Amino acid sequence: MTDLATLRHPPHNTLAEQSLLGALLANNRAYERVSDFLRPEHFAHPAHGAIFAAIQRRVEAGQVADAVTLRGEFEGSRALGELGGIGYLAQLLTATVGVINAGEYGRVVLDCWQRRQLIDLGEVIVNRAHGDEPDLAPEVQIEEAEAALSALAEGGGQAAPLIPASAAAQAAVEHMMRARSSRGGLLGVDTGLRGVNRMTKGFREQQLILIGARPSMGKTALGATIARNAARAGMRVLFVTAEMSAADVTARMVAAEADIPLVEVLSGHQEGPEGLEPIPQGKIDRIVGAQMAVAALPIEFEEASSPSVAHLRGRARRMKRQRGLDLILVDYLGLLRASDIAARQSRNEAVSEISRGLKAMAKELKVPVVALSQLSRENEKREGKRPQLSDLRDSGSLEQDADVVMFLHREHYYLAKNPPTRKDNESAEDLADREAAWLSLVEACKGKAELILAKQRQGPTGIIRLRWDAELTWFYDDATHPAE
Repeated sequence: MTDLATLRHPPHNTLAEQSLLGALLANNRAYERVSDFLRPEHFAHPAHGAIFAAIQRRVEAGQVADAVTLRGEFEGSRALGELGGIGYLAQLLTATVGVINAGEYGRVVLDCWQRRQLIDLGEVIVNRAHGDEPDLAPEVQIEEAEAALSALAEGGGQAAPLIPASAAAQAAVEHMMRARSSRGGLLGVDTGLRGVNRMTKGFREQQLILIGARPSMGKTALGATIARNAARAGMRVLFVTAEMSAADVTARMVAAEADIPLVEVLSGHQEGPEGLEPIPQGKIDRIVGAQMAVAALPIEFEEASSPSVAHLRGRARRMKRQRGLDLILVDYLGLLRASDIAARQSRNEAVSEISRGLKAMAKELKVPVVALSQLSRENEKREGKRPQLSDLRDSGSLEQDADVVMFLHREHYYLAKNPPTRKDNESAEDLADREAAWLSLVEACKGKAELILAKQRQGPTGIIRLRWDAELTWFYDDATHPAE
């Protein structure tokens, strides 16, 4: 018995390809009906792809493309040899059914190409699953298959229609009217921090928001603060915690909700007159109540240790389709994994690929993506230690791809680490004066933080004042300076 698979041929439609090419040769204006989605590689027959490429070059150069002018393109070439040579161009004209149908012919050609790509991808998946690449783990195979399917869906040739100015202007006014009717004039996700909302109008769909800081500034705490606040406002949040466990992040949320120091929530003990002692029942009740409140929030965690953007994109896509999604928070960018090709080239190329992938994910899913990022040490060499855009690590594409760039800075951290030391020939009295001044400054800075809004494509820049609670590891509004 003949195997059915041996009788199958890759999907193609020779007549549709011939009819399309004939229509294009008969009337070059028919090219406008397929120019926004069809490419030479979409043709099943290589010679037909070569003819389309020649027509494309001439038409886009403002030249005539017909059986006569294309003759020079293929004379001396073997491209049309198996189809009868140069005379095949004239034969194509006889295949023309109607120029008006060129768009339909083009879509048939594209449809067949997409089916062939699916078959090729399916064969790769099957062969890999059978062990053709034994070093490739199953989870990596799944991620790469999802990425390939996503790329096929996005690059299949179906171009988005052009947007007239009338529609764009109407959308802008509609955004304004929605903001006008919302609390605080928000255009996007409510961060729960008045200063941030005031200057950004909320984190908006398709935005990539980068929050950079040096270690120990509180990046994860700020991410958890924003995630919890957004969830309390009814937003569905995907929290990617590649550095800490989901339990550790939620412990901070519980501590803030219960208003009990994080160390007590984690250990179940508190400092007593004679040292550590179990926390009383009253605190346990508050922690349990806070745990129930946090458990009810619409937050889901991805805690893979080194996920790729393709993996995150697949998870986010499914979450949005099945349960809804309003905000993605990534903690942190430096722990994401680039493709093997980019990673082999350089760290700069790897970070650039990750940055582009996060921005593409925001655009595809129409949600804001907040990515936490670690800064270089350059800010620590400057007076005041305040970070700036040049401190973004490894790649200039981070600044380029991000719609909003913020830096988290706590002056108290640096001051407390650097007490005055005695200078040569300095008197004890002068040193004591400097120590007193230092202690006064440290005390004045305690509990204060700055969120430096260094870049915003559509809005102001400046400094947002926050309050930092070290015991709860949590950020709050600064009541006196919500935004400057």
